[in-house]
Amino acid sequence: MPRNPSSLEIHLLGLFRISVDGRAVEERRFTRRKPKQLIKLLALQSHHQLHREQLMDLLWPDSDPEAAGNNLHKAIHMARHALEPSLKSVADSHFILTQEQHVMLRAPGTLWIDVDEFEKVVADTNGSNDLKALEAALALYEGDLLAEDLYEDWAAARREQVRNAYQELLTRLARLHESRGEHKLAIGRLKELATSDSSNEETHRQLMRLYALNGNKHQALKQYQVCIDVLKKELGEEPERATRELHQQIISGQLAPVSSLSNAERGGDSAINSLAIFPLVNAGSDPNAEYLSDGITESIINSLSQLPQLKVMARSTVVRYKGEEIDAREVGTKLGVRAVLTGRVLYRADALNIQTELVDVRDGSQLWGEQYNRSSSDIFELQEEIAREITEKLRLRLSGADKGRLAKRYTENTEAYRLYLKGRYFWSKRTPETVVKSLEYFQRAIDRDSNYALAYVGLADSYTKLGDVGLAVLPPRQAFSQAKVAAVRALEIDGTLAEAHTSLAHLHLHDYEWLEAEREFKCANELNPNYATTHHWYAYLLLMVGRLDEAMIEIAQALELDPLSLPINADYGEILYFARRYDQAIKQLRKTLEMDPHFYPAHIDLGRVYEEKQMYVESITEFQKARDLSGDNADALAALGHAYAVSGEKEKALAMLARLDELSKTNYVSPYGVATVYAGLGEKAKAFEWLRRASAEHAGWVVYLKVDPKLDSLRQDRRFKDLLRSVRQD
Repeated sequence: MPRNPSSLEIHLLGLFRISVDGRAVEERRFTRRKPKQLIKLLALQSHHQLHREQLMDLLWPDSDPEAAGNNLHKAIHMARHALEPSLKSVADSHFILTQEQHVMLRAPGTLWIDVDEFEKVVADTNGSNDLKALEAALALYEGDLLAEDLYEDWAAARREQVRNAYQELLTRLARLHESRGEHKLAIGRLKELATSDSSNEETHRQLMRLYALNGNKHQALKQYQVCIDVLKKELGEEPERATRELHQQIISGQLAPVSSLSNAERGGDSAINSLAIFPLVNAGSDPNAEYLSDGITESIINSLSQLPQLKVMARSTVVRYKGEEIDAREVGTKLGVRAVLTGRVLYRADALNIQTELVDVRDGSQLWGEQYNRSSSDIFELQEEIAREITEKLRLRLSGADKGRLAKRYTENTEAYRLYLKGRYFWSKRTPETVVKSLEYFQRAIDRDSNYALAYVGLADSYTKLGDVGLAVLPPRQAFSQAKVAAVRALEIDGTLAEAHTSLAHLHLHDYEWLEAEREFKCANELNPNYATTHHWYAYLLLMVGRLDEAMIEIAQALELDPLSLPINADYGEILYFARRYDQAIKQLRKTLEMDPHFYPAHIDLGRVYEEKQMYVESITEFQKARDLSGDNADALAALGHAYAVSGEKEKALAMLARLDELSKTNYVSPYGVATVYAGLGEKAKAFEWLRRASAEHAGWVVYLKVDPKLDSLRQDRRFKDLLRSVRQD
């Protein structure tokens, strides 16, 4: 007696093909096109099922319902027999099942679909520098999704999403190969990327740079011409300033060749192009001097991260190791860098003692070590000297512009600088009390030096934080207005500050000035493509205007630059939630909570995902944890109220509304959160009343109107369209 079929394997990437129990399904079994398209459609869905009416609309859009229904019945019958030729009765089908009005793709054993596996493996590699894992993910991408159905609308969005993931994977592999000194392998991946996305100017720049560093000046200049031709033909645009400047550097020989051999093959004279600077230890007995050791660390990171040929780990990644004894080789390998800097700071009276050690991650050898004894008034010269010594020991060849970046001072007033460092120290703790305290120090720094642009950026970031989602200490319009004044002033003083452009972009976003926000984000990226915060916040802009695939690319870029940042890790999960990719979101948010189980925003995000999957017990548990950890944070209370509402616990939902009302007497409470609870209760009139109030107040959450799943029950109401118009998202 023949064994029943068990496994079904479907390939949608590249050449479409199907196997049943490891045996290929011959193309000749599909005598008509529609049965094959039926299988493709089911395979593309997240749960591998569609309602009959959806299938009829997609496959026979111009047919009347009766004809479309008959055609669907025939297509199901033919698809079943294509997969199981010996099938005697349709009721015995093992792979294409019907249940009430749904048609489902299933398998008694394993249902394997290459695009699902590709997206899963890519998600598993987020934040990872595991070369084998990245290459394993890449191997699954055998070509564009359903290339033979290029003009079918139902495949277009998923095709673009998967293609973007493939391109991001190539970008990550190219960077990893370059960090290991494997220039030729990096060039190979970039060429694949250029083939997939020929108008990506950043790819052309990277190829130009690597060709030049590899000693192939002719090919670098040729790539520039290719870039010009492609941009003109496809976009009608000229190359960006960064591309033109790189071209001039190559012509003038400023980009000197380095060895293109891998780490194992390199000699002693090749450049090291990736670095992690770990928090300098406060070696004194005064805990109040902690701001100085942290500030010097951050200043050196910021200075060196401006060098285009050097990858420097972001502060929020390295600060995770603060207070720990680290093994330079082990941690450096984990972060994917070639060198690690550690050190100690001792500050007594007016004397400053700094000890540093630079270690080669490859073999653990010391590249450089130094001890400095200076007056605290010499702090600027000292930081510049340390940065210069590091670049020399890494054997980097600096252009005149690079040397200018390292030597740039934002103030000559040492007291203003110390006050600024104290401001950043308190701001980085991100509690209501410490952010308010940071405002005081930034303002005092400005009082000492009224042209201190970075202090104005600090002021802008502090006011923004106090009015934004999460803290929401001040009424948003008040906070954002004061923040914008500070950001604009920073740019008046120094228009080349990527940080200032990013801060202003964030504020344009909350003023519903979407085009202006994108312009500022792009300007910041051009000035400093290694500034993780720009990619982080730009991802949210793209999300809010509905460009989800682009948002995923930007947040992945932020995560690569700052892989251990708790906010970026949690926000990666949050963006997956808004993109309705719930299983991936759960995985990412659990990973974030493994890093720090007390990080309450991740508990809120995880609770929201569980809620959308109707896992109400798990959802409410997460919201309760967030409430306990945050001390009755308004976002946690509103989330809990909405979960109670949609799970049928009306009295508990009303209790959360009462608690929010009580809290509003002493703290700012966003009307948006109150609106979501009413939406969950089905009280639409009250939900819209509170949403209109949120829009008028520019409440932090209102910019999520277009994508927030909690508002799905309101979207068909004409009042919702009016709301979208009020925030310019119509």
